[in-house]
Amino acid sequence: MSVKNITIIMSGGVGNRFGADRPKQYTMLNGRCVIDYVIDAAKASKLTDKVVVVMDPSCINYSEELKNSGFDFALNGKERLDSLNSAFEYIKEHYPECERIIILDAVAPFVTGELIDDYLDKLTDYDTVITCQKITGALGNYDYDPLDREKYYMTQSPESFRFKVITKYFTTTFPSQELAWQMPRETKKYLNFDFKNNLKLTYDFQAKYAEYLMDYLAKKDEK
Repeated sequence: MSVKNITIIMSGGVGNRFGADRPKQYTMLNGRCVIDYVIDAAKASKLTDKVVVVMDPSCINYSEELKNSGFDFALNGKERLDSLNSAFEYIKEHYPECERIIILDAVAPFVTGELIDDYLDKLTDYDTVITCQKITGALGNYDYDPLDREKYYMTQSPESFRFKVITKYFTTTFPSQELAWQMPRETKKYLNFDFKNNLKLTYDFQAKYAEYLMDYLAKKDEK
C-alpha cells in the first residue's frame, strides 16, 4: 500500500511542570493513559495510512495500547524541533512517497479521527492547517505598550502540512516552535478556530479539568 498520509504523535516530553512520577502523557485520565485517547483518534482516522510515534522507547510499557498499536516509532530529540526532525527523517527513509502529515500532541487528548481527516483533507487546497485560539484576555508586554489583541492569536497542535513543502524549509534552529512560521509568507495557510475544547495538559490540576470535560462531552453526546 502506498503511504500518502501520515499522522505523527509527539510523545517525547518529560513533563517537568506536571510534577508526576512519569511523563504526563502516560498519567491516567478516567482509568486510561492520556496518550491512549490520542491513539484512539489516530486509529479512527480514515485518511491516515501510517502513524509514527516520536518517543523515548523506555516508556513503551506505560501504555499497553501504545505497545500493541502496530504504530511506527521514531526516537525523540532533546527539544521539540529535534523530535520533529527525527520524525521527518524517519518518514523520508521509510515512506518517501508521503504527501501529507498531521502532527498531534500525546498530551492533548480531545483530538478525534474526524478532525484528523478534516485537516488532511484541507491540504488539498492549503499548504498547512493550524489550530488557533482567540486571545480572550488583555494582552500585555514588558514595555507597557498598548497592544490590540485582535491582531494576535495563539497556535496549538494539531497542525498539518504538505510534507515536501514543510521539509523544504524546516530547520531545527528556528527561534519559534510554531512550525508553520518556517514556511514562506506566500504559502497558503488555513487557520482553524473551531477546535475550542483543545485542552493540552501542562500542569497536574488540568487532569481534573480534562476528566470533567470528557464526562461533560459524553453526556452531551447522549442527548
